Amino acid sequence: MSEPLWKRVWRTLQKEGLGSLWLKSLDALGYRRLYLLRRPLVEPIGDCPMTLPVEIGWLTFEELQDYFAFRPDASRHDVTQQLLQGDRCLVARHEDRIVGAMWGSSTRASTTPLLGRDLALAAGEAYQFDAYTLPEVRGMGIAATLSVAWLRHLRDEACSAAIRMTFLWNVAALRSHAKAGYRVVAVVRCFRLGSRRYVFPRGRFMA
Repeated sequence: MSEPLWKRVWRTLQKEGLGSLWLKSLDALGYRRLYLLRRPLVEPIGDCPMTLPVEIGWLTFEELQDYFAFRPDASRHDVTQQLLQGDRCLVARHEDRIVGAMWGSSTRASTTPLLGRDLALAAGEAYQFDAYTLPEVRGMGIAATLSVAWLRHLRDEACSAAIRMTFLWNVAALRSHAKAGYRVVAVVRCFRLGSRRYVFPRGRFMA
């Protein structure tokens, strides 16, 4: 049985405050705002403190069952297609169990699930997306460590910058991205009217 709406609202208000509740309410009504963040790779990439020992490695097709145990809400079709299309996923394992993961691509930036439009990558840019850490190990530096590992790999591949998008209300994610050197470069607004979506600023967004 699904949780009553009033309980979800009350939990959000208690944990994240009125500002977060207001932004999430606007999102539900069809008005969405996200930060576009960018991280130049010419800047030094420092280590991030981590309080849980993990092993970092690339997700393989043979490990997909472990990934779906970690993310039971994930679409098996979508995840498989992402790997087939060349997207890559770094995972953090603790005691042989996936506790964190972060996806990325140096060929495409699919923001359609967020905005109904894809983002055009500039030459030398890569896109990071769909970062997730198990609730019981959040706050231990896993997300920032995954991001740093990704950034170093992209730098070794001669990429010049990494970008990502994050909801304004996701304070924990923004804090983690800042530790990895990301900075906000734009606020992207999306208006949904029926089946149509309008994104501002238009700039690099493709229909």
